[in-house]
Amino acid sequence: MESIRIFFAGDFCSKPSTALISVSEDLKALLRDCDLRIVNFEIPLMPEPALENVPFYQNDDAPAFLDELGFNLFSMANNHAFDCGDAGFLKTVEALGHRTFGSGTYDEAYRLKIVEVKGVKLGFMALSYAANQGVFDDVRHRGKLGCAYINDLRVNHDIMAAKKEVDFLFILPHDGIEYIDVPLPETIARYRDFINYGADAVIGTHPHCPQGWETYKGKRIFYSLGNFFFNSKETPDFKADKPHWYEGLCAICTIQDGQLTFETIDTLNSENRSISIDDNEGRQNHNNQICNYLQDSESYNRYLDAAIQKLALCQELPIVGRFKFRQPVIVRAKALLRRCLLKMKGQAPDDRNSLLMLLKNDARRSTLIQALKK
Repeated sequence: MESIRIFFAGDFCSKPSTALISVSEDLKALLRDCDLRIVNFEIPLMPEPALENVPFYQNDDAPAFLDELGFNLFSMANNHAFDCGDAGFLKTVEALGHRTFGSGTYDEAYRLKIVEVKGVKLGFMALSYAANQGVFDDVRHRGKLGCAYINDLRVNHDIMAAKKEVDFLFILPHDGIEYIDVPLPETIARYRDFINYGADAVIGTHPHCPQGWETYKGKRIFYSLGNFFFNSKETPDFKADKPHWYEGLCAICTIQDGQLTFETIDTLNSENRSISIDDNEGRQNHNNQICNYLQDSESYNRYLDAAIQKLALCQELPIVGRFKFRQPVIVRAKALLRRCLLKMKGQAPDDRNSLLMLLKNDARRSTLIQALKK
């Protein structure tokens, strides 16, 4: 049997023109050597007429840039897919063609994406956590457009049914906690669920940094590939201060004689202007350390507890503090006025750092609970 190679990349976003981005020749060669190339198209295109006060959108030339690199499947189940409303989502889907999966109407979002390569049926499902908008975590939203929700009760049944339709099934969840380089226990349990119900591999995104991988019941789980390339600012000169933000992890799956094998490629975003293979030994050592944590519960718990305390102190606990300690009336009045103005313009308020979003986001809620226990 002729081998099949699938290239999995992490999150992609470029607000400045992608004409500013160069890609190394050795990385291009790896992409050309694969039959399928999959990336998470994290941020939508801006519709026309343009919306006001929308912080996240991609340059219109992003789809063509990814096309040129050979990407031919695009996960669209993520927390930013509807940042530009239905119009931005529809423009994005039109630009990417029929190669997207994980979003659309309720039935479309959960529909298995089947691609036949060299006589082998490959299935792909993309899922997202309960984001601030555009995810089918609220049953009242099902008559609209949205993304497949990772914890919908149908997901496990869909995986079992999908496995009967394809030779190999890949689950691409967009979940977990951002900015820490190990997955939460809840994330590990959920991704292992996918294997238990029939998935042949799980390849995660969303935390914006690689989070290691493990082999569970003979099947590979990548908890986060991190950013393939991510610049959501107006200029390439902006520097993100998050650890491992510019470090990507790509996974290449080879299917040969009914077996799946994986190799990993470290990539580097340099100055928001180039993507290249990173052979730095320190990266490889860090990957190995994270993977070792996943096999050693004592070391994992110690490392995770320290990461959660640091993250919660900066991000989660202050949100609770705003409600525990009453804000001045003028501050609350300004916030209410801004929300009303946005709604009058038909725009969704940015609730990502609200108490509501903290509580409905499973991963962030778990982080807060773990922090409060200490």
